[in-house]
Amino acid sequence: MRITTRGLRGRSHWFSAFAGALMLMSGGGLWAASQLAVSKTAGSPYDLKITAGLADVPSGEDRFVAWSDLDSLPTEVLELEGEFVPGMQSVTVVFLDQVMGALPVASQADTVLAWCTDGYFSIYPPEFIARQRPFVVLRINGDGPDKWPPEGLNFNPGPYVISVADEVVPGTEAILDVGHKRPWGVDRIAFVALNTALAPAHTGKWRELSTAGNVGRDIWVNSCSSCHPGPGGLVGGDKSQRPFEILAAHAKYNTDYFRTYVRSPTSVVPSAKMEAHPHYTDEQLDALIAFITAEQG
Repeated sequence: MRITTRGLRGRSHWFSAFAGALMLMSGGGLWAASQLAVSKTAGSPYDLKITAGLADVPSGEDRFVAWSDLDSLPTEVLELEGEFVPGMQSVTVVFLDQVMGALPVASQADTVLAWCTDGYFSIYPPEFIARQRPFVVLRINGDGPDKWPPEGLNFNPGPYVISVADEVVPGTEAILDVGHKRPWGVDRIAFVALNTALAPAHTGKWRELSTAGNVGRDIWVNSCSSCHPGPGGLVGGDKSQRPFEILAAHAKYNTDYFRTYVRSPTSVVPSAKMEAHPHYTDEQLDALIAFITAEQG
């Protein structure tokens, strides 16, 4: 069965809540007929790679889901402002929880990790998935990834985009660094248990953090990890190509430099490619430093 709503902006929130309720009643999958097939080999460059978290798949083995199979799931058409280029775009999506429900995800896996072709990374914990309803973009203005980029965009955002929107859950834009939950160029995902994924940030020196350190840990996981691996091998992207130990040294011994760099990287290093975070308050930077330096409670 395929359900596609094509109404005005604002109706998507009702549909999302309805679909979520159906998923809960059906034990995770929307309908039995919507189960996704997985393959040991990729059949096209638009297949989504799954690197971990599928039941009965040996560790270290990848599986692939075809774009056409994802497109056969119940989809919704959202009218989004400025999602890819200025103005309104019609975006066909399938919600991430629906994808999870249609795959044989291991029982302990409750979190989605996503990696991009440029080394960028995003994490979707179970609370975030339930509350914010992240979605996988399948079509932009009716076109699939084989016809991307859309007009007006000078690079290809494919093979997949994961995003969130106020049109789905009002208030989404108020989330700190919500852009980190909108990765483009997603080519592989994994399903993991959140406590396992975040274990390095809760062990050793990071076991008993100060109150500020705990706040900083959340900022790191949901923002900084997009480009930086964390302590003890904490999962993260490798876009920055800068080891955690270097960041920790700056945070501890060159604090003013660290604060300035986070807020305005190019003011310190003109060639810096890191996104500026001028919106970070002094308290948020204090918390981030407390986490990075493992400030004890």
